[in-house]
Amino acid sequence: MTDSRPTSLLPRLTSSLLATSSDLPARLAATIRLRVPGYRASSPVSDQELLDSCSTQIGFIPSLGTPDAERERTVRMIGAARAQANFPLSAVLDAIRVGSEFIWGELVDHARSFESASDAELVSVAGQVWTMSDEFVSLISAGYRDEEELRLINSQRERYALIDTVLSGHDKPNATLWDAVDRLGLPRDRPYVVVAIGAQGNGRVPAPLIDRRLMEHELDSVWLLRSDVELGIVSCFHEQIRFVRKSLQQFGVRAGISPVTEDFGQISHAVRLARTSLAASGDGQVTFFSDSAVNTMAAGAPDVAAELAAIVLYRVLELPESEREMVLDTARTWFGTGGSVAGTARALFVHSNTVRNRLRRLETLTLRSLSDPRDAAELYLAVVSLPLRRHGTRSSRDGTKRET
Repeated sequence: MTDSRPTSLLPRLTSSLLATSSDLPARLAATIRLRVPGYRASSPVSDQELLDSCSTQIGFIPSLGTPDAERERTVRMIGAARAQANFPLSAVLDAIRVGSEFIWGELVDHARSFESASDAELVSVAGQVWTMSDEFVSLISAGYRDEEELRLINSQRERYALIDTVLSGHDKPNATLWDAVDRLGLPRDRPYVVVAIGAQGNGRVPAPLIDRRLMEHELDSVWLLRSDVELGIVSCFHEQIRFVRKSLQQFGVRAGISPVTEDFGQISHAVRLARTSLAASGDGQVTFFSDSAVNTMAAGAPDVAAELAAIVLYRVLELPESEREMVLDTARTWFGTGGSVAGTARALFVHSNTVRNRLRRLETLTLRSLSDPRDAAELYLAVVSLPLRRHGTRSSRDGTKRET
């Protein structure tokens, strides 16, 4: 038969101790104030709060090993309260350790004074006291971590709301525009750009890493993830734009950058320009708004640009697929090489005469001459706008050139 006396001895000793020492919680609180620096003068933990937690720790012992949901909730709430007060968890755990040592010493003195337990029995009981301490630490820590996580979530939500206020360019119920700018730590006396980063294949963008890289150049930034894009506000001067572009390029993202502006009231316009620059960017490309006026204009009015492409390239788009792609690829390459036939021939691994023939074919089909600046501009805009055209749509208009 197993002797269960040591198990039952601990709660019995504790109950007897409390019956003869009603001031035990107060003496424990005084001991913690003395031995744990965080609980001394100017501590955020009041005398009553400390006394209550000491009473809870002492009262934890008699019910050791007995499930008690209310008791566990009370202990967790102590941990949560310390987190709310920004009190270090390390100091809380030091107080529990000091409390366990104090309680054990009081139990030993009481047992010996009343001869209610032998030294051998007390040795067995000691393990239960430290088991109690471990359980108390576990519950306190869980409550503390839960509160920290909740506060972090609320802090992030508040931060996102502030960023959204700034991006809108006007006051919102949660904060005024300038209050949001100040609370986010964005300098009022520096201009800024808006960055729009396209979502990657997994829907994520490395904004935290980009933010860290920008900080290396002493550039402040804040970021907000939307369903299709991550928007960033970066404080920078005109001469620092190259650092912004370089930081983005290092992560291989597709992004657009607005012009530099100093007026936070115009930030919603800067957002639109950043999104337009993003739309004009290719995969892994970072585009500044002024990089290419034609590409940016096409991206800014995709419906109009796509309709233009359908009208100008109508007869080209009617060609069999292989011939159509051959003519369009030659045109794209020719424009990309600055109108160099030789450069186009090298890029496509064909003879220069082949390039000339294909370009003449483009001119014939579109009734536009690449040697005429106005015609060439229309053809270039149509070619770069073609990806914006919905697949399979066709214009009801023909490709006849207007007479002027």
